[in-house]
Order: sequence, then C-alpha cells, then structure tokens
Amino acid sequence: MIAVSPFRSEFPHPESLLYFNHAGVGPIPRCAAQRLAELSDHMACYGAWRYAEVLAPWQEAARVNLGRLLGVAADAISLVLNTSEGVSFVALGIDWRPGDEVVTTDQEFPSNIVVWLDVAARHGVTVHRVPSLADGGVDAGALLARVGPRTRVVAVSSVQYGTGAVVDVATLGRELAKTDTLLVVDAIQGLGVLPMDLPALGVDALTADGHKWLLGPEGCGLLTLSAKGMSRIRPRVLGWHSVANAGEYDRITTELRPGGRRFEAGSPNLLGAAALAESVRLLLECGPEVVAARVRGLAGAMVRGLRERGCRIHTPLLADGAPGAGIVVFSHPQADNRSLDAALRARGIFQVRRGAGIRWSPHFYQDEGDVARALTLLDEALHGLK
Repeated sequence: MIAVSPFRSEFPHPESLLYFNHAGVGPIPRCAAQRLAELSDHMACYGAWRYAEVLAPWQEAARVNLGRLLGVAADAISLVLNTSEGVSFVALGIDWRPGDEVVTTDQEFPSNIVVWLDVAARHGVTVHRVPSLADGGVDAGALLARVGPRTRVVAVSSVQYGTGAVVDVATLGRELAKTDTLLVVDAIQGLGVLPMDLPALGVDALTADGHKWLLGPEGCGLLTLSAKGMSRIRPRVLGWHSVANAGEYDRITTELRPGGRRFEAGSPNLLGAAALAESVRLLLECGPEVVAARVRGLAGAMVRGLRERGCRIHTPLLADGAPGAGIVVFSHPQADNRSLDAALRARGIFQVRRGAGIRWSPHFYQDEGDVARALTLLDEALHGLK
C-alpha cells in the first residue's frame, strides 16, 4: 500500500473511533478547521474590513482547486450549496417540452431523482428508471439503449450510494456526445476518491456537495457545465452576483455573467469555500491517483476480511476483487443489519446502514491497521449476537 502517514495527523480521531462513514459525512482536516478558525476570528474582530484582501480570495481558491481536480478552468466552477441545488439548477434550467424524456437508474439518491419527477409532473416529461444488474451494477449499455430522439437528459450518479456500484461515465459521455442529450452526473460519491478528467469523460453537467469524499464542510459544493451544457441550461435563480455588472448597484441589467458564476445568485458562503479550498488542496497534494489506489486497496482488504467471516458483499466488484470506489456494503447471515450495526457502533465503528446491508467507506489517510481492527471488532460483535 502507498504510504500516506503525513496526512494521518490531519484527522485527529480519538483512538476509540474508527471512522468508516466518508460516504456519509466526512471529517474536515485540521488545515480546513484552522482556516475556518482564522477567518472566523477575523470576522469577529473586524467584520467585513479588508473583505477583498482577506475573505473574498477564498472563493477563487476553491474554484481553482476544484478546477484542478476536475481538469477544467476555475471560471467554469459554480459554488453552490449542495448536490440537490446543483441538480435542481440543471433540471429547472432546461426548456422542457411535453414528450421529452429523462433516463436514469433505479438506485439514485433522492437528490438525483425527485427534481426529475417534479419536472415530469409539471411539463409532461417521462422519466425512465432503468433496472440495475443482478449484482447491483449499472449497465451503461442498458441506459444508452433507452435513449431516444426525445431524451433530453441521462442523469446518473458516478458511484451509487446504496451499493457502491461505479457507473461507466466515460462510455455514457462518449456515446451521448454524438447526440443532443445532456449527461448529468451527481458526483458526490465519486469526487475526491476517483480521478475525474471532466473534458475526457464528456460530462455536460456535474455537481457535488463537498462534505463526503472531498472532506469539506456541509453546505458548500460545486456545479460545472460543459460548453454544450452551458448552451442548454439557463439560470432560473438570479441575483446581483449572477449578472455581468455585479457590483454596479445603480445600473440594473439581466445580462448574465460568463462562466459558472452566473449560477451564483447572491452572497457567498465564504467560510465554507475557504474550508473546501483547503480540503481539496490536501487531496491534490496527495494526488488523485494515489488517493484512488489507497481507497480501493483498503476497500479490497475489507472485502477479503468480510468474506472470510462469512459476510455477503452487496457491492459490485471489479476483476481484482475490490470495489470500483470506496464503498463496501455487507451483511452477515447470522445477524440482522440493525442489530449488527448497533453492535459495531457500540464498539466504536462509525458507519451507516444503506441498501441491503451495512456500509463501510474508508478514506486515503487510513491504513490496513484500521481495517484489521474493524474486522476484529466485527468478530466480537458477531460472537456477542449469537
């Protein structure tokens, strides 16, 4: 495994806690916490004095770092509240016609389904939810087979929250680039654990909150659009920040800003942006490829240990026997999920129940010792439940 010991100190968990819920809400690193404290102290002492020098630059820092992570320019990044807002901006910004279609999977998180169903009800749009494979995987070919001349959007999660299935976004992007259909990706379970070169993937709209694998605070995320996406999706929420002459209070115009900031209507979450900028900087410092290899290595070790203990793995696995990303969902035939979850939590493992089992989701700063300790605690929990 790759040595990441310099990063361990950024996450000062107590020895009694094994944090396996990065797919839920991740911890923020020390560097982000320190930046929050520094800027909060400035605001307590000085308010908005030296706003342009001390506070405002952190918006751009967040955009720059997120752009580096995704392979796009900083001005293509919109800072939004969360994934739900990002998906909604996309869905509500399309000029729908009765008979239009949306294609998605049957295992999307509510953020990536409820707004499409609302659009369907209000505009006469049909939402096709394509069934998953027997092992919980998502078949890109089946999604593409459902695309027709009236399909305006294919909406998928890069990684499914309840199974950990990794969606073949590259194949979807390559094929949909030949059509008028937009590829919309909820990336919250992939961004920060899987390398993503957005132009190469052919994604038209990608959105994610920062509080999971990106290790940022809740309430500060991103939306970014391709040129194709920008030409089809118009902001439906406007304010003084989203117009071309932002800051000129006495000259009113509805001309939109170029780039991603047209989707930022009003006053920003500067503290959230600063913390997210620091968290993403840490991931970039480690390197996206290193992070991915580390996380998959830990998840693979989990799978092997869980199988040795008779657990059923509900996460689709790749040829090397490891999950495609960082989610491992498992159950045990001798214990119901609720009881086993409670027993593991009582022993200091922070996880959640999702899908057909218990979900573990490690991150790059953790190590094989954490996995071995978790498996020992699982042995204890199973023995106690007999």
